[in-house]
Amino acid sequence: MLSRKLSHIALQQLVQHIRRGSSLAYARVSGLSDFEWRILARVCDMPGLSINELGSVTDRSVAHVSRTVKRLVSLGLLERQPVGGGPGVAINPTPAGEKAYAPLIELAVESERELTQGLTAEELTILQRVMAVMRENAIARLVREQTAAAAGGPGRPDPHRASAPRKRPPG
Repeated sequence: MLSRKLSHIALQQLVQHIRRGSSLAYARVSGLSDFEWRILARVCDMPGLSINELGSVTDRSVAHVSRTVKRLVSLGLLERQPVGGGPGVAINPTPAGEKAYAPLIELAVESERELTQGLTAEELTILQRVMAVMRENAIARLVREQTAAAAGGPGRPDPHRASAPRKRPPG
């Protein structure tokens, strides 16, 4: 059990280092703030999202996303397009936004090469398989926790809280 906790902590630290390094590099190349380039990248990868959808996929408030999109629109990198004649809008990259995004893609490819340097093809395959399983587990956990939060009740019992005595496994 302890080894799993340590692996989880090590993974969080790895992700933090990758994110911090990427944030600095992308901001340096794009001239945008961390969240601005993240929104630009997400819109270039997934054009046509609404502000609400962008908030959901970036895990940020609609107000924060809206302010950031407004700034990127003012810079000529994104555009708002009406959807279905109602008040809804789809956010799309402009040609200037696509052009600003291209160096970010190059940085991502370079970063991937740096991070996986020294790994064999077999190790990369195993890493991708492990990450896919962990991603599915993380998504299942997130859905479970969102459902519990929406219901106003607890999710799975917290194993660290003293409540009822735990049953010992047979053997």
